Amino acid sequence: MKNWQTILLSLALAIFTWFLVTGRGVVETWVDMPVVMTNPPEGLIIEDGLVDKIQVRLRGPKGLVGNLSSQNLTYPIDVSKLKIGEQVVDIDFSKIPLSSTYEIIEVKPNRLNLKVDRRITKKIGVEAAWSGKINPDYQLQEIMVSPDLVVIRGPETMLRKIMKAKVVMKEDFPEDVPISWGENVGLELPDKIEASPGQVRVEAFFGPKTRQVWVKLPLEVQAPEGYKISVAQDFVRLLIEGPISLFRDNEYRNDMVAKLVFGDEAVPGKFDLEYDVVLPEGCRLDKKNPETVQTILKKK
Repeated sequence: MKNWQTILLSLALAIFTWFLVTGRGVVETWVDMPVVMTNPPEGLIIEDGLVDKIQVRLRGPKGLVGNLSSQNLTYPIDVSKLKIGEQVVDIDFSKIPLSSTYEIIEVKPNRLNLKVDRRITKKIGVEAAWSGKINPDYQLQEIMVSPDLVVIRGPETMLRKIMKAKVVMKEDFPEDVPISWGENVGLELPDKIEASPGQVRVEAFFGPKTRQVWVKLPLEVQAPEGYKISVAQDFVRLLIEGPISLFRDNEYRNDMVAKLVFGDEAVPGKFDLEYDVVLPEGCRLDKKNPETVQTILKKK
C-alpha cells in the first residue's frame, strides 16, 4: 500500500515539473488585434487608411502565449484630435494591451496614413438627359425631372465639386415613338455620396421633325346667291410647317383647301377679302401670300 502511494506522488511531481518547464519556455508568435476607434469627433469620417486590425509579433512564455487568442485583445486609436486632411498616426506600443511578461518585437503596420474628411449635406439641382435610338423622323422636344432639387450627403471635399446631379433615361424607339415617356431613374453620383431621394421621376416628350414648305393652291370661290364674282387671282401661296415625313410625296396637298370668305350680308362692290385655309393634321400655317384677295361682287 505504501509503495502505491509513493508511485502516485512521484507521477504527480513529474507531471507538475513537466508543465512548469514547458510553460516557462519562451516562444515567438504573431497575434492579430482588431483596431477600435475611440472618441470620434462629431461629423468627421476617415475616408482612407484605417485598417481593421494590426499584427503584433511578440515573445513570451509558451504557456501564456497559447492563451492569447482567447482573450479578445483590441488596439484602441484615439481619433478625437484628428483634423481634416491627410495625417500620420503611429502605432503606440505602450497602448497594446499586453503585460510586461511579453516582449513586443514588431507591429504591422507600425503607422497609419489616414485621410480625414467632414460629412456634410448640400442641396443641388438635378439635370435630366435622354439616351437612346429613335425613329429618324422624330426628335426629343423636352425632358422634365421631378423633383428638380435633391439633398446629398457625404465627404465635404467631394461635395464641394458637385454642383448638379445627373439622371439619364435610356430608352429606344426605333419604330413607333410615343408622345411622352416617363420612368423613375436613379441619380448618377459617386459611391460615397448619398442622395435623398435616390430616384427622381423623368418624363421625356417627343415630336416629329418638321420643316417649312411653300405650297401653291387653287383658290376656291363660291359667289353668294344672286351675285357674280371676279377675283384678281385664282391661286394663293402658303408657307406651312409640318412633319418631314408628310412631305415625302404630294398626297398631303389633297388635304389642303384655300377658300374665299364672305360676310353674312353680301353687297355689290370691290373688296379685299380674306380666305380660310384647311391644312393636313400636324401642320401649321406660317404665312399667306397674299394675305387678302381683291374681289368684285356684282348683282346678276
